Amino acid sequence: MYRETMQAGGEVSIRVHDLGKTYKLYAKPSDRLKEVLLRRPKHLAFQSLKSVSFQVSKGESLGIIGDNGAGKSTLLKLLAGTLTPSCGDMDIHGRVAALLELGAGFHQEFTGRQNIYLNASLLGLSEAEIKAQEEAILDFAELGQFIDRPIKTYSSGMVVRLAFSIATSVDPDVLVIDEALSVGDQYFQKKSLDRMLKFREYGKTIVFCSHSMYTVNLLCNRVIWLDQGIVREQDIATEVTAHYENYLRQKEEKENTKEERREDAGCINVVTKYIEYISLNGKYGPISMDRNDNLDVEICVQSLSQDPFTIAVAIERNDGLLCHGINIALERNQYFRRKGKMRVRVSYPCLPFFHGQFSVVAFVLDGYGLYCFDKKRSAVFDINPCRDLKHELGLLDIAHEWTLLE
Repeated sequence: MYRETMQAGGEVSIRVHDLGKTYKLYAKPSDRLKEVLLRRPKHLAFQSLKSVSFQVSKGESLGIIGDNGAGKSTLLKLLAGTLTPSCGDMDIHGRVAALLELGAGFHQEFTGRQNIYLNASLLGLSEAEIKAQEEAILDFAELGQFIDRPIKTYSSGMVVRLAFSIATSVDPDVLVIDEALSVGDQYFQKKSLDRMLKFREYGKTIVFCSHSMYTVNLLCNRVIWLDQGIVREQDIATEVTAHYENYLRQKEEKENTKEERREDAGCINVVTKYIEYISLNGKYGPISMDRNDNLDVEICVQSLSQDPFTIAVAIERNDGLLCHGINIALERNQYFRRKGKMRVRVSYPCLPFFHGQFSVVAFVLDGYGLYCFDKKRSAVFDINPCRDLKHELGLLDIAHEWTLLE
């Protein structure tokens, strides 16, 4: 259950309750006719959306994220009215403009100018209203002489320019945007984001779907994460996108398991030296931390000989990214020649990671640091996302200050 962020008494723009969409999949076209004639099912039912519920208040921006095939496009098409739901209720107040599939609503043989009138009329505008907005649409699209050429001669970026310009120039109450903007150039993407941010200031409702978590955080107040047709999570944007990024890194790590096993084969475990345990802040299981918390890593090593060895420590993100690495032999020119158990501690004050899932990897190396006797990974420590952190990017929270130089 997400935490409600709308103000009490705020006007609801979109209300969706228990929405579902099921597609009928046929092995061959003739099965559709057989199903009608024989009155026996000849299809497989595929649920693209299952029991989706949410509401969006006027002036709020909602982000939709998830893997390919999660049901994002289906949900947007239902909101735009180009699909009908199989079950559930949906209530949208005001005019809806949508930018979904590339070229949707355009006639390929018509010119760009003719498609302005066609597309805008589909959105409910009269010819007089379209004529009043025509100049603004042309100025924003910046297509020049191409506006009087057939759409079939346009590049994908030009089609997006025209489609976005029409959708945002007809004064919609609800704007639904799919990933289509990704095919535009950087200049037009920035121009489009500026317009959508102004839309939000004007109290318009935006539903935005993207694979760019930065853009989602920049534009959206809340985010819904769809997973195989169901709502896996919905909450404040920065929190959901952080959890989704963790999920993506874990997914990538699983896909690379075979490769990692081959790498681990190079770390030969011998009975003379091995790591007994790694604890994080005195615990052996997963821990949760906030940005700038302290992290104490304790490593217990047992040696059954007096051969020289050293200890190295690395911090890795859950996608395998090496964030930090240290070796006591290199830092302090210190090697160990002791038989039996020993414990070492590495302390990290004010760990500066923004958010994510990480683990500590400990190594027992020979005296030259060339041969790995043992390698062991700790439990996960999770850096919680900061709700107030919206403008910083990257991995680390580095102290900084701005100075205006005249």
